[in-house]
Amino acid sequence: MRRAVNSSVEDLPSAIRDRGSSIRNNSDRTARVYEKRNHSGRHVCITRSGGSIHDLRGYNLNDQTRSLKINRNNCG
Repeated sequence: MRRAVNSSVEDLPSAIRDRGSSIRNNSDRTARVYEKRNHSGRHVCITRSGGSIHDLRGYNLNDQTRSLKINRNNCG
């Protein structure tokens, strides 16, 4: 996946849009992936520095992620 240079990606590239089944966060901030463009719809938060979700099916987001936002606050 491409890096979120300005802390967000409002519409993921077509090569990975709606195709993700897992996610890993290598940044020092938390990350949220969203079901829809422009950070809307259902979302899940991934903890910082190596946090990951190996199967997005448990969050009803398998092959349904559309945008990404990097945050300074904690998940929860």
